[in-house]
Amino acid sequence: MDLTDKKILITGASGSLGKQLCYQFDLDGVKPIAHVRESSNIAFIDSLGLEKRVTDLRRTVDLEKLLEGVDQIIHTAAWVNFRRDKLTQFTGINTFGAVDLYKAAHKAGVRRFLHISTVGAVGALPHKALNGNILSRLRADEDTEYNLGHLIIPYFMTKRAAEDELFKLAAEGGPELVVVNPTIIVAPSRSGDDRGIAYKLFSKLLFPEYDNLVNLVDIRDLAPGIISALEKGRPGERYILGGENISLKDLVLNVSAIVDRAPHLVHFPRPLVNFIARLSVMYNRIRGRGKISFYPDLVKLLDFDWAYTSQKARKELGYKTRSIFTTLEGLLTNSFYGTWLKPKAPSK
Repeated sequence: MDLTDKKILITGASGSLGKQLCYQFDLDGVKPIAHVRESSNIAFIDSLGLEKRVTDLRRTVDLEKLLEGVDQIIHTAAWVNFRRDKLTQFTGINTFGAVDLYKAAHKAGVRRFLHISTVGAVGALPHKALNGNILSRLRADEDTEYNLGHLIIPYFMTKRAAEDELFKLAAEGGPELVVVNPTIIVAPSRSGDDRGIAYKLFSKLLFPEYDNLVNLVDIRDLAPGIISALEKGRPGERYILGGENISLKDLVLNVSAIVDRAPHLVHFPRPLVNFIARLSVMYNRIRGRGKISFYPDLVKLLDFDWAYTSQKARKELGYKTRSIFTTLEGLLTNSFYGTWLKPKAPSK
């Protein structure tokens, strides 16, 4: 599918992933339409000379104008964090926002709708001890049975609900729906000094010694993968876009080797972590603080291995990824080039 003559709308274009998609499209010679909010920082989008459409996705009366003339949509706009509070806001943005946009896209005659979700909407595998052999661990895929419904984590809950509703709507007729599920995205911070940040953290913090597997994906690999899904993804399918799997302990050790700072690894007994999580919730309630970022259901993530395979995307989309060690080396030496923040290495 040739995208050069398509009108492609990127929602949430001012976010980190949205900007990376705009950057990648620009490299490919494609000029997408950037959806932004009134409060968005649009300096980078303006530097690419992109058309901007300012809309609050929660205002359904404005969606018709937003979608005027649009052929395809990449829906990245979402509230991404692990707070336990503000479930209503999570639902309004992550679930109703996606569903209302899809319905409006149907009315507007949009042909294809690509929804950016998360592997938290796919499921995970029960954690098993590593025992020194990473190859003995299974990987979740697109057909893994969803097993996270018991977790009261608003981000996962609302993203899964959005997928369920979108697949139902697509089955009833509407734009071709393709869902992509990124794993943990690795991207440079806006400070430009990720090495300095890591060095300070390793100097001050204690790191829990757990061998749960996690999957990390380089944002420089994710953006082309998303565009490939827009071009080649089969309607009604989801694609996991991840990188390599690594244990939490090995991740900490690899980071420490790059920043040349020994980590303070400590094994925290699970009952102690559960107690601290409950105490954190109680303390915030007593102090009248609404923001709850550490709580018992978040601790339950340790019951799982967050290890995934992207074989389906590699086979059908031509998806490619670099080594996690290459990614970490670039990030922690402040040489993470090929992003909207750092397009090219400085000339010597």
